[in-house]
Amino acid sequence: MVKKYKSLLLSFLLIQPIAVNAFASQGVQVNDMIVVAQNDVLAATSPISQDMPMGQGAGAQPSLLPEDTVGAEDLFGMQGGYFHPYISISEEYSDNLFNVDLDEKENWLTTISPGLWVALPRTKEVPITITPHNTAPGGLQLSLRDYEGFDRYHFYLLGGLDLKFYSEDSDLNDTNAKVEGLFQYNLRSGLTLQVVDRYTYGQDRFDAGSSTFNGIRRYNSNIFQGTADWDFSEKFRAKLDYTNFLLDYTDKQDSFLDRTDNSGAAYAIYKYSPKTDFFVEYRLIDVSYDQENADLKDNTNHFVYAGINWDTTEKISLRLKAGYQKKNYNNDRVDDINSNPDDFAFEGELDYQFTVKTTVALKLSHKIEETDSSVALNKKVFAAALFYNQQFSERWKGVCYIGFENADYDQVIAAERNEDRFVFRPGIEYFFRDWLMSELTYTYDARNSTDDFLTILQIG
Repeated sequence: MVKKYKSLLLSFLLIQPIAVNAFASQGVQVNDMIVVAQNDVLAATSPISQDMPMGQGAGAQPSLLPEDTVGAEDLFGMQGGYFHPYISISEEYSDNLFNVDLDEKENWLTTISPGLWVALPRTKEVPITITPHNTAPGGLQLSLRDYEGFDRYHFYLLGGLDLKFYSEDSDLNDTNAKVEGLFQYNLRSGLTLQVVDRYTYGQDRFDAGSSTFNGIRRYNSNIFQGTADWDFSEKFRAKLDYTNFLLDYTDKQDSFLDRTDNSGAAYAIYKYSPKTDFFVEYRLIDVSYDQENADLKDNTNHFVYAGINWDTTEKISLRLKAGYQKKNYNNDRVDDINSNPDDFAFEGELDYQFTVKTTVALKLSHKIEETDSSVALNKKVFAAALFYNQQFSERWKGVCYIGFENADYDQVIAAERNEDRFVFRPGIEYFFRDWLMSELTYTYDARNSTDDFLTILQIG
């Protein structure tokens, strides 16, 4: 089975700051920031979906805020801060809306995406990129990067809506939303305390799953993480984190996917040099499904990693960890279907700046994930993504994203399901003003699956 989805996306992004004396309206470099909540195509990447707003396509993103328009002011007695509303408007044409082989539907999608960015104290970048992924145990396919701020505290809040209007069928019209934030406090003893939270109301892509004709699966999710990081000597650090991930689908027929993941991890970190850290990590993730009689899928994941964080120069940064994953199902009946799988686990991120105007990023992930199908216990997933950014001039910028994913499903029925997905998304951006930019992109999205039954169900 081959499914192909092609689209042409034309978008405009308007950033208009509200004049509030308590905040400074200077630029924020928003690297990999996802303005509007979307479910990811390949979670090893920033989430790039078929209806993602412009300006969020590949790798490092342009500033979403006007530069140096107002001087810094005090916010409740504290120096500096940002308070910036923004809005983007996009128009997208697709020749195969549901990404199926038969009965293809053309569609024009209009997306209006307002949002708000708040940061305190002043910062020119989003501290971390929060990229939830519904099938990853614990809710994250790539771990959150460490944020090492030098101020005593850091706070940011980012919220946005994604109002979508479909020409093919107005019943598909929907509103996605997200709110995320971070608070970090650095103690003089070398202890750093941090809490992160991200709430998402979104939908899976149309061709994910097989339970409905139109493929719409709306969900609420929330991921919370608390971290304690202790830099207790010149050469050694220790870190503990706790993560809670809640996934709740709005339609009863999709409730077999509802679950709660609780995760805890311990790190021992050796600081080899100011630019290089080596570490070992142990992570335990308890996955509990909510549906009645869903104890068949309840499981516990054990991860053991060894890794390196390497920032050699301003041009190269590498984050890499590799190890072992063991998944133990709580119900003995699973032994008749699956013998508690284990596999190689891997995460990697490489950022390279060839020149001032050229940057490349590569992201990789491999692990056993949770199911997105009613007839599968889990799936082994390898995901890879390449981002390319080229600044042609002060006003013109080229972006390109290439993604690949292989998913090998552990089925509870006789039929096998192994899928490859390839996404190619080149684009060009033009900056009219500091507060107005446009983007034109083309998306080619193809999926090859061994399961032809999936197509029959989706087409009806």
